Amino acid sequence: MGFTIKELAERLKARYRFLADRDLAVTKRYGLLHARGGPNGRDVPAPATIVLDRDGTVRWLTVADNYQVRPDPADVTRAARAVK
Repeated sequence: MGFTIKELAERLKARYRFLADRDLAVTKRYGLLHARGGPNGRDVPAPATIVLDRDGTVRWLTVADNYQVRPDPADVTRAARAVK
């Protein structure tokens, strides 16, 4: 069953924002574009998890070569809690 980002945030009771970057503007801003890496040679984001502060400064970042590889949720939680 798929969830929208809003539904996922509500389900997780998240107190932070999720981002849907459909036009890849944020992906490009942070240099995370995987050119022609998607189906039919489409541009896609590199698999990444990013924690930003309120000013948009990257405070924690992990990028994987494989979209199935994700950081440990505890690591992401620690990074998010460390951001003031």
